[in-house]
Formats: sequence, C-alpha cells, structure tokens
Amino acid sequence: MIFDCHCHIETGMEAYDLASVYKRNIIFNQVDHYNTFLKQVPAGDAISLIFDYKQNYDRVKHAAESGVIQAYKIHSREQKLTPDDFPALADALEKVNSNIPVIFDAFYFDHHLLYQPYLPGIILLAERFPDKTFIVAHAGGIEILRYFFHLRTLPNIIYDLSFSLQYLEDSSLYLDLIKLIKYTDKSKIMFGTDYFYASPKFQLEVMDGIMDKLSLNAGEREAILFKNAERIFFNNQV
Repeated sequence: MIFDCHCHIETGMEAYDLASVYKRNIIFNQVDHYNTFLKQVPAGDAISLIFDYKQNYDRVKHAAESGVIQAYKIHSREQKLTPDDFPALADALEKVNSNIPVIFDAFYFDHHLLYQPYLPGIILLAERFPDKTFIVAHAGGIEILRYFFHLRTLPNIIYDLSFSLQYLEDSSLYLDLIKLIKYTDKSKIMFGTDYFYASPKFQLEVMDGIMDKLSLNAGEREAILFKNAERIFFNNQV
C-alpha cells in the first residue's frame, strides 16, 4: 500500500498516475483554496492547512480543533516569512490547543531569497515544542545534507521525500538524498509526491530504486511507503 504524504488537489486528480495509492495527505497552501476545494478531498484522506496566524488564525485553529485537518503547514515563501517572524509564529503555535503535526516546507526555490526556508527556524520550533511532530517537507531540497546533519539529533523531526525524489534524481545531490535515507531511522521517513508538480509514478520508481540499493527489508519499506504517514497523520505520534 502507498500513503502519499504530500499532495495537492487544486488541479484535480485526473492526472494522478499512481494506481496503488491508498491514502493521501492533501495540502492547502492557501486558506481560500481550502475553502474552495475542501469538499473535493476523497474520503479517508488527511488534510493539511497553511498555518496563517496573521490573517486567518481563528479559521485554521478551528479547523484543527474540530478535527477537520490533520496537520498545519508552514511555508515561508507562500507566507512571506522572514527569520524575524519565527518568534511570533512560535507564540501563535503555543496558543493552539491541538497537538497535530506541523509540516515545514523546506524546498528552496525562486529568486526571493528573503522568504526561503529557514533552518534555524525549524530548530527553534522543534526545541520549543518537543512533544510536537515536525515534518520537513521535501527533506531540504538543495540543502538536504545540511538538514540531515543539523536536524538528526532532534527526535521530533520527520522527513517527507516529496518532489525531491524527482527533482534531485538526476543531480549531484542524489547521493545526499540516499545518505539521508540510509542513515535516518526508517520510522522518520515518508514517501510523498507533491503532485501535481511532479509525477507520483516516477517518484515511486525512484523510491523503489533507492530502497533496493539500500537493501531495505519489508518492514522498512512498509514504514516509508505507508505506515509512518498513517501513524503520524492519524495518531499524531512521532
């Protein structure tokens, strides 16, 4: 079985090319998209919503506390967060009663350098909330090795491999991706796709190739492909 831990629904699911998927985590990076497309989320899928603590705090807080969503999302580029914003962001998280996990977008992209993912920010959050699960989306992208070394001592960090499986597959960083998977506890790694930005089928092929290369056993493969996401999104446990 496959649990796609990182997926988007705004363009529809017609082009989703992974027939073996069992569940998905549908992420909304904007509150207005959540309002528009929520009813299109397939029954049984997890739902994650941007933690818009500046303009829609009550809305996202209620979505979590009422059980509609299974995770928050922090996205520096979408939210235009700078390093100076992280203390206030942490204070806002402190006021949320729900202990659902937090997805931290860690994919470096575009020319707006001020709003790129902030590694010290996720360290700040992970240390301040040791009982909360933090999912590093895309595993750090082009900074994957830095994320691997700096976060590996934090027990509440989980890695989501979405999009980086495809984006890094033909780059020099592919070896860094393999290193992260090889030396990270397999209970802390999740397969994901970031559909519609990337092909789910191709990324599963890349994932299968890496698991074969590392000679992972059946239990480790099931953990990465399904069980970890099931546990984290529906049981809220690291």
